[in-house]
Amino acid sequence: MSWLPVLLWFVPGFFGLLLWCLSPGSPRQGRLAKLASILQLGLAAWLLRITAGGEILVQSFGDWSAPFGIAFAADRLSGLFVFLQASVLAVTVWVLRPAAHGGKTIERALPLLFLLSFGLNGAFLTADLFNLFVAFEVVLLCSYLLIQVPGTARSLQAAFPNVAINLLASIFFFVGVGLLYGQYGTVNLADLAVSIASGSMETATVVACGLLALAFGIKAGLVPLLFWLPATYPTFSGPVAALFAGMMTKLGVFALLRTVPLLMPATPIPSLLVVVGALSALLGVLAALSEYELRRLLGFHIVSQVGYMVLGLGLLTSGAVAAAIFYLTHHILVKASLFYVADELERRNGTRDLRSMQSDQARNGGLAALFLLAALSLAGLPPLSGFLAKIGLFEATLEARSWWTLTVLAVASFFTLASMLKVWRFAFEKGSSEGRGSGPRFRLAPVWLLVGASLFMIVAAGTIYEFAEATARQLLDADSYAAAVLSGLAEVAPPEVLEP
Repeated sequence: MSWLPVLLWFVPGFFGLLLWCLSPGSPRQGRLAKLASILQLGLAAWLLRITAGGEILVQSFGDWSAPFGIAFAADRLSGLFVFLQASVLAVTVWVLRPAAHGGKTIERALPLLFLLSFGLNGAFLTADLFNLFVAFEVVLLCSYLLIQVPGTARSLQAAFPNVAINLLASIFFFVGVGLLYGQYGTVNLADLAVSIASGSMETATVVACGLLALAFGIKAGLVPLLFWLPATYPTFSGPVAALFAGMMTKLGVFALLRTVPLLMPATPIPSLLVVVGALSALLGVLAALSEYELRRLLGFHIVSQVGYMVLGLGLLTSGAVAAAIFYLTHHILVKASLFYVADELERRNGTRDLRSMQSDQARNGGLAALFLLAALSLAGLPPLSGFLAKIGLFEATLEARSWWTLTVLAVASFFTLASMLKVWRFAFEKGSSEGRGSGPRFRLAPVWLLVGASLFMIVAAGTIYEFAEATARQLLDADSYAAAVLSGLAEVAPPEVLEP
């Protein structure tokens, strides 16, 4: 099954190009996109099932094994991210409708969404830093184009800071990769892990790893360069914003999860991630409390909750990393659901300002129930999945005797609940009989699937947590990952390449 990661990388790229080639406005475009999303979801579920047993699928291109050739490697973490990305993409494709979002928006967005998925899957499955960099750039190019899909003045205004800050992150990323290649002569993650572990930790290595962590932190929207991220979400078409909320910042989190245990455990970077994660958790939710534009409010919440995940990673214990992975899974499902709800609220009310919304616009189609379940889970109320995720992080911080971070997380959780109650008060509780009516019934079934998945996490919490713990142990076992990726080196690499 080593070809499965390559197939999962190829499928969304192929369908993205095919959708682009179809005549604009063709009804076949929507049908093909739905079929492609189901196909990708099925393949992703297959990959998750195989990797859940602990197997690492490695596929090299051509006749060259790692570290000399391009290699894809899928472990539990890759399988989880590919599956979650395919799930949110499928819901986005099914929620996008011409009557709600405009025919032009859909015909422009659909090809870009699959090309975005192509870049994301490449990042989740690659086994070397240079191809990770390339995948990041594919994702960023698609995101720039998706920002422009609505074609509004706000889209143009949001594009410049988005491009500028991500170009800065890309420069840090590229320089970090160059420094590591200059020192060790390789960009393969497994080969770098072996080389760094077997030698002394030099200053240049710490600087290079620091640049990588800084680049990934910027892309994840961490403190201090975080304000570009919430400003971006209101510019997307609603369902596209939900996909970005669920997956885009998690690309930076994934890169940190992949590289920190392999390359940086002996550096000061994990300790810095604890501080940055705690500050992001607190400052993000404080910024959200002051917002009245719904999608900006939810965008600042993303900053806050990414802080929880990064803090768990920074503690670098199996329990903390497992809690971060469980939290990440819950967050992708819940946050995407909240953005779908926000899109429907904005369309029904004809405004993005919470203070101008009326509760009678939200009484149709189960919208209030969807919001309440997702919001309370985000705030971490028992017995919802957010509560289970936060309890795991609290336990990990207690074991690490990091009392100040535990305090910060508790305060941030309280403010998260307060901001969700603010949304409820303005959008669902405050009302007037002079509203425009409930509007057309929203097709909520795909969104209910995501919320239902978060509720399923309550029932299957033990099994999912066991998977998260196994994933954490696999991530922290750098030797096993290196052995799996480099296992074909002796048979394939020519002798002259191995000479010093």
